[in-house]
Amino acid sequence: MNGKNVKELEHICASTVPIFAALNFEELQKVNSLIQKKEYRKGTVLFMQGDPAGHLYIVRHGRVKLYEVSKDGRQQIVRILEHGDFFGELSLFKDERQSLNAEALEDTGLCLLPREDFKNLIKQNPEMSLSIMQAMSERLAFAEKFIGDLALKSVEERIASWLLVLAEKEGVCAPQGIRVSINLSRQEVANLLGTTQETVSRKLTGLQSEGILSTQGQKNIIILDKERLAALVNE
Repeated sequence: MNGKNVKELEHICASTVPIFAALNFEELQKVNSLIQKKEYRKGTVLFMQGDPAGHLYIVRHGRVKLYEVSKDGRQQIVRILEHGDFFGELSLFKDERQSLNAEALEDTGLCLLPREDFKNLIKQNPEMSLSIMQAMSERLAFAEKFIGDLALKSVEERIASWLLVLAEKEGVCAPQGIRVSINLSRQEVANLLGTTQETVSRKLTGLQSEGILSTQGQKNIIILDKERLAALVNE
């Protein structure tokens, strides 16, 4: 791929998504021609549970939360998606409605690929089916662990497990330990971990008093003792 193609590739939504990894530059351009780009302000609800579903969504920039709402109005965040992540793939294989709600956590750009166009791409590029199966199996494994954590682990264990995942994924080495950025409000963290904002704050304060972590404002946590944090999960 020459320099010009590399530069153009940066502007193609499909190039950021693993399921399209087998496509060459010309095929990615074709996918891009089928895609509709949309911008959403922070707090915009993209769709609600029960709405008609018919697109593959690709996060171009920003973040999106997928969540359920209980009868008493409590949110349970199921997934948080960032640049290059995709969602809505299950609805592409059969006519059904959205199973979750989706909301922009910040100003967000999405690329939408209609169901029928996606089906035609799979027919023309059978190797994409393997990539889709791999992505879906990874999500199933994550979902099983997520459900197990909610059902079997204490809130402290859930917080520890979540921080360890963040540290592994995007932690930055700092003089005191590993710094992780928390781009969620305390309420959103609570909604993700299946607890209350007050409990999250109390447990984080407890971990600070034990010397396991420290906080820098509302958005940064320093993991001071990763081994002790991991021990909380493995007890």
